Amino acid sequence: MTTNYVFNNILTYRDARKRGWRFLGGLVAFYAVCSVGLVGNVGIAAYAFHHHYQWWLAAFAGIVIGTMWNFAASSILVWNRRRL
Repeated sequence: MTTNYVFNNILTYRDARKRGWRFLGGLVAFYAVCSVGLVGNVGIAAYAFHHHYQWWLAAFAGIVIGTMWNFAASSILVWNRRRL
């Protein structure tokens, strides 16, 4: 998560780059956002697998949901982007 945050801060959200103490606050917020994404990923995958979907399809569904959540929520909550 830390490496992902650093790369996002440098490349993806370059115009909203966080520095100093804001960098650390953003990192903590990013950890929180991605933790929710992790729970969503595992939850969706487990639910789909439990309902007899192929393991790879259940995993893919979890990955898609987790990725979408992480991008949208971190854009809004970490880098203060209201428009995606």
